Amino acid sequence: MGEGLSVTAWFTAGLGAGLILALVAFIARASARPLISAVLRAATFPYRLILRLLGAGRRATVNVGDEAVEAVAAAAVSGHRTLTETALGNDFAHEESYLQRQGVFFKWLSVRVGFMRMPEELTDELAKDYAKLANGFLGGKVPIEADPRALFEDVEGAVIARQFHESDSGVLYLLNESRKAMNANVRKLAIWFSLILGGVLLTNIVLNDTGVIAALSPIADEAAGPITGAQLSSLLAGAGSCALAALVMWALYYAEYSPYQRNTARETANFLTRYLARVNDHYRTAIGKAKSVTVGQERDSKQLADEARLWAININWFALRVFFIETYVRNTVFQIRRNSTYYLIFVPAAFLGALAGLLAILASFTGLSPFDTIAALGWVFIILFILVAALYAFFLTSSMKCLDEIDQGEWISFHTLRLNAVLGEVVGKYAEDVGYWKNRVGGGL
Repeated sequence: MGEGLSVTAWFTAGLGAGLILALVAFIARASARPLISAVLRAATFPYRLILRLLGAGRRATVNVGDEAVEAVAAAAVSGHRTLTETALGNDFAHEESYLQRQGVFFKWLSVRVGFMRMPEELTDELAKDYAKLANGFLGGKVPIEADPRALFEDVEGAVIARQFHESDSGVLYLLNESRKAMNANVRKLAIWFSLILGGVLLTNIVLNDTGVIAALSPIADEAAGPITGAQLSSLLAGAGSCALAALVMWALYYAEYSPYQRNTARETANFLTRYLARVNDHYRTAIGKAKSVTVGQERDSKQLADEARLWAININWFALRVFFIETYVRNTVFQIRRNSTYYLIFVPAAFLGALAGLLAILASFTGLSPFDTIAALGWVFIILFILVAALYAFFLTSSMKCLDEIDQGEWISFHTLRLNAVLGEVVGKYAEDVGYWKNRVGGGL
């Protein structure tokens, strides 16, 4: 019996130690200490391997890094890039020069003027370039092959990035970077709050179970009333630690996390509004050019036909770009919500498991009685700790309200282009001109 208990204790201790090391590696990797991260990753390899296998062995040719959970826990440790990032490529030195990542505990993206590469005016040369891209898209093969190890939204994002890379890679890159920044902030929030909550519980258990508070208690038994001075000191220490934890969580959430998440969402939405407004300007220019093809002195029928084709395909190209950019926005917002949900579930669960492992280690190898100590702390501490835990849950469940900033009603949307009506107007204009000249020539004869 004793031997079986010893084996169980050692197994519990090893599991708890492994989870703790894995979490420390995760945090160290996010804080850009590659040497320490490499050592810790090597130490926790068996645990990460198990997680990767449980995640169906997902492996893509693209770097998810630390910023997103693509397949629950597996992608958080995979270190590979997503299919979408591979399709986007690496040529974003221009965009990076106009992006600023600011913040201390959390980061937000600032998009400076000059980020957009799209020219202000739609010239004939630019229209011809767009026509080549449109012909490649409209005459291209629909990709039906996909990596079965990837998630659908990654496959869909990669298809869009590949098809519109030449014209819209900048805005797609910004949306992807915003997703990574916002998901990273949610992950950090869950880790910080879990550390704070776990720290409060462990601190009170250790200080009380080792007799530190009783030894340092300045309160005499006579002044403590119906309880001893050590018990009153323990109660005050517990109440103070809970109050401090609540204050720190409140400060982290309202001083940095919430405004920074809103800043990133707002910057992304504002740029998207400006970008689609410029696409819309080009769209309106193409409509005007298409309607004016039959007006003027040009009499060469081939030249007239070439111009009509050029502007007609540009009209369709601009509408298609808006449609697929909005599709990519939907994809991005979905990933932000989905990945954040994973963080908000699995990070606290991992900390709970690590905390249980630590308490089991303390109970098995130190002679301390952490579970008895929790009960001995009294109902006041338990109630305060539950209130802090409720505050923790409230902040985490409110962590994605910033996505309200991304409002489709703020930008030129596909449905506002009225492509069906525009094409009807252009074709109708051509038909009217043909009918006019047929009647005129026929009447003359």
